[in-house]
Amino acid sequence: MKRIITLALASLLTACSSQIQMPDISDVLPSKELDRTMYLRGDFNLWDAETQYAFTQVAPALYQANVKFSTPGKVYEFKIADMDWSAGYNCGFSEQDPTGQALTLGQSVLADCDTTYNYLSFTPAIKGSYIVSIDYSDYDQPKVTITKK
Repeated sequence: MKRIITLALASLLTACSSQIQMPDISDVLPSKELDRTMYLRGDFNLWDAETQYAFTQVAPALYQANVKFSTPGKVYEFKIADMDWSAGYNCGFSEQDPTGQALTLGQSVLADCDTTYNYLSFTPAIKGSYIVSIDYSDYDQPKVTITKK
């Protein structure tokens, strides 16, 4: 009798395990593929949407733009936005991020893409070319990072 119960339980567990499916990570963290061109817009280019500061996709949900900062120690202010500063495409710092608006090399900050005045800022220690990245891996909490090129 013990053997029959053991076999029945083993069969039941085997049948159950074949039914278990792990969720796809894309369902858990939906990413955003942009449907329009985004620009790095700031005091260095009079807040214009210029093609030289257009973001390009470099990986799924990851976009980058290059910028040259020529004055070490100057606080540069900028945003990531489309041509028309559209709602949902007007990205500055998120007030939910305790690190605030100032970017530090290699450190991500949360972005809010429905903001009007929350400018991001960066103070370069040396002049040169930098890469600004926006990562939409988590659509509701995109992250902005700056690195030295």
